[in-house]
Amino acid sequence: MDLRKMKYALLLLLASISSFSFAQKKELIQDKEAILARAAEVFDASLRPGSEVYEAVIAENLIGRYVLQVSFRDKGDISSVFVVDATDHDIRSQNRFKDLVHQCRMPFKMPKGRQYRSEHTFDLNSISR
Repeated sequence: MDLRKMKYALLLLLASISSFSFAQKKELIQDKEAILARAAEVFDASLRPGSEVYEAVIAENLIGRYVLQVSFRDKGDISSVFVVDATDHDIRSQNRFKDLVHQCRMPFKMPKGRQYRSEHTFDLNSISR
């Protein structure tokens, strides 16, 4: 009886390990221009209905037009967000929006050990409410 339980446990363990190998992996992008273009697409998508950033902007009534310099690392983590320019805004909205962008992640991987910087304009005032 113990041997049967051990076989079952081993089979269960092997099945769970093999399922991890089928997990969806992030796309690896090597070219710098392609990385920056894809990052711009991600930033644009973050202000479309259905995204977490969009929902927070609407719920918290954030306003302003921001030019942000966003730095991100090889695994998609955003390492820093710097406000280059801000118009038609208040400080509360600026700080909260910076935090929201900082919490985002890039849905792709880049070459190991590299960091990239992108400057992007976010216009919260153009979002229909």
